[in-house]
Amino acid sequence: MTNPGGLVPEGRVLDRAALERVLARAMELHVRSDTGSDAGSEADELSESRVLDIAREVGIAPEAVRQAIAEERARAPLAAAQRESDQLLGDPTVSTARVLRGSPAELLGRMEALLTRDETLGVMRRFPDRLVLEPRQGLMDQLARSVDFGGKGYYLSRAGEVVVSVGAVDGTRTHVALAADLRSARSKRLSTPIVLVALGLLGSAPLLILTVFPWLAIIPPLVLGWIGWRLARSSWRAMRRQASVSLERLLDKLEYPDKSSPTQQLIDGIARSLLPPK
Repeated sequence: MTNPGGLVPEGRVLDRAALERVLARAMELHVRSDTGSDAGSEADELSESRVLDIAREVGIAPEAVRQAIAEERARAPLAAAQRESDQLLGDPTVSTARVLRGSPAELLGRMEALLTRDETLGVMRRFPDRLVLEPRQGLMDQLARSVDFGGKGYYLSRAGEVVVSVGAVDGTRTHVALAADLRSARSKRLSTPIVLVALGLLGSAPLLILTVFPWLAIIPPLVLGWIGWRLARSSWRAMRRQASVSLERLLDKLEYPDKSSPTQQLIDGIARSLLPPK
């Protein structure tokens, strides 16, 4: 018998949204039945091992569950940093993620080296599966960013924080996520229309006294504010795009490491020969 009891028609199908709702509700009921909790309790948390066990029971590959868990870990700090003003002004964070070959510790170490070398960032907080970095404020670092002889741009140095998260997908692959918080840089861009509106108000003050049409005094701040907003929005979009490309390039370097030139290999060899043996 293919459909015991005939309770569910075999020909009925579910779209993606309905499937997500059904699975979420089924998981909720499953957790309640396991914990013996009622609908009013908050005992709805599961360990990762328990989530993997449940996934195996319903036929979901463990690799897919581990990747989903790694993505959720990477999303959590960004979600906690969101504010209501971000809905109006635009998301101040840029992020990207990729599944790469290598262990979490190896890829985390290589990404730290790339960020400290190519973006003049320094580690602010260190966790087993996550790094939080910020722009270094040393004299040489600021000089490198201002001169920029190599044309690197140092776009991520404009971020208040850069977060690197890693999570094992299986024995050979790791989910790597990067996120940059550009909130402070966005605030600087948004100061442009505010300054122009203030200048417009100052410039239009004589119109309130010298003209018979005092309502004309509102035109300069409105025009200057609109121009400033357009300039700020264009600058902000360009900065966000540059930061997003920088994050993707970092993952490219992690996935396809650059081969050292013969000259660089010679310099590295000489440096190693001059160092005392360990």
